[in-house]
Amino acid sequence: MRFLRLAFFLPILYFIWAWFDVNVLPTLYKFDPKVLQEVSQKAIAAHGNNTEALFEALVSGLREEYGELVAPLDYSPWFFNNAGGAMGAMIILHASISEYLIIFGTPLETEGHSGIHMANDYFTILQGEQLAFSPGELYARSYKAGEQNVYLRGARAQYSMPEGCWALELAQGWIPAMLPFGFADTFSSTLDWGNLWTTVYETARMMGRSALQGKF
Repeated sequence: MRFLRLAFFLPILYFIWAWFDVNVLPTLYKFDPKVLQEVSQKAIAAHGNNTEALFEALVSGLREEYGELVAPLDYSPWFFNNAGGAMGAMIILHASISEYLIIFGTPLETEGHSGIHMANDYFTILQGEQLAFSPGELYARSYKAGEQNVYLRGARAQYSMPEGCWALELAQGWIPAMLPFGFADTFSSTLDWGNLWTTVYETARMMGRSALQGKF
């Protein structure tokens, strides 16, 4: 009996989700990837060799464009991100159920799996270089400062960020579905519970900030 009920309700739930995915979710997006790239390029042109000044100019430019939608640089702390075998540091500039905007990178080097996500991901390089390839590609794709690497929903790749690579990352889609990928390495390898708490707390705090602004 329970199986019959499940068989009846699952298709209904799927069609509700599919309708919401096509007709509602895109209307919640607030950021334009092209605008983010343009703002990034201006900051790079002015402060490309000074990481701290570059980040300050970038966030200032983003706040001029999007106002309080983008948090100040000192609103959230930096913390580690371990995901797909790669490790770096990140700071959250915006988070909601439909989008997140972060600065991610490392002054060292890292590489790993991109993950497979229910979101489009726009990775604008701020400093250094990102290398990436997908199965079937025999040579790495290269993205340098000012260039944008785009992963559409469901895409997968191996990527590397050689020494001193930083990027502005925008994800648009089902953000809660991406969170397990960002948490899994804590349970399987790092056991860094303090960093996990910071990740969960800051993500929830930024999502709450967006909800209070009505920016879901």
